[in-house]
Amino acid sequence: MNSEKIFKDEDCIQISGLQHFAFCKRRWGLIHIDQEWVENFLTAEGRNMHERVDEGYSEFRKGLRQYSGLYVKSCKLGVYGRTDLVEALKTEDLDQEIGLLGLKGHWELFPVEFKRGKPYSHEADSIQLCTQALCLEEMTGSEIREGAVFYGQIKRRVEVRFDSDLRTKTRELIVCAHDLLGKGIVPAPVFQKHCRSCSMIDICMPDKFFPQKVEQYRRELLG
Repeated sequence: MNSEKIFKDEDCIQISGLQHFAFCKRRWGLIHIDQEWVENFLTAEGRNMHERVDEGYSEFRKGLRQYSGLYVKSCKLGVYGRTDLVEALKTEDLDQEIGLLGLKGHWELFPVEFKRGKPYSHEADSIQLCTQALCLEEMTGSEIREGAVFYGQIKRRVEVRFDSDLRTKTRELIVCAHDLLGKGIVPAPVFQKHCRSCSMIDICMPDKFFPQKVEQYRRELLG
């Protein structure tokens, strides 16, 4: 008997949120558990960068198909979202067809994520992209070996290999996110240098950066 858990729609979490979770679990908790969100110019630039791909378009060239804004989901992992771009590349390496997109012959899918900034040392972007690949694999039954993140600041793609190590980290992170969401736990703040540019800083750590505002709020609350 197969005891593998299948998630209901209402219990699935957003793939885009996993990038927040991998980068800062508290930021993810504030947004997805406490329903807090503050936008600054960095998040606004990122949102504007995604406008075209979110609208959805398709481009066909010889040996290449491009699809933006594809809805993807994994019932086994309990995640869902939209891809920025998925390329289908003609291949002789893999003996597979992509029925989901109506592609006959041998094709390999290649997801691409767009980011406004530059590559960082952490794996948050790679984990987000790997989650998209895992969803596409479940939906199509095909093997996806790699993808890429396009960074606007350096104006080029950085390829991401979906090796066993990245796949394991991605699955473990998803399990951890579901666990925290189920318990309603928002992780405690841990200050790092990138916190200063975060749009959530005054909500996340008001005592550290805005003590006057916190004291005023407490006085008003106590009357």
